[in-house]
Amino acid sequence: MRDSRLVLVRLCPDYIAADVLVGLLRSESIPAVAHNLAPVPGLEQGTEVLVPRAYLPRAQWLLEQQQPSESELAELALQTSPEPLER
Repeated sequence: MRDSRLVLVRLCPDYIAADVLVGLLRSESIPAVAHNLAPVPGLEQGTEVLVPRAYLPRAQWLLEQQQPSESELAELALQTSPEPLER
């Protein structure tokens, strides 16, 4: 059950994508949490990214500025590096 003082800023398809956005928001001093909607761990039914109501306008603005693609989110979440540069 989620805290009633928190509001939804984004619904992500999975926990990994939500965790990346939570990290982005926290890096900008916006408190954020990910709330998995699945009744049991392992099921993917979406994950909410939640922030305190007072931070909602700034969080929305920031997420509108930063629109990473699904592949960019996956790359960040998995900490994979891009193709190595040839020397």
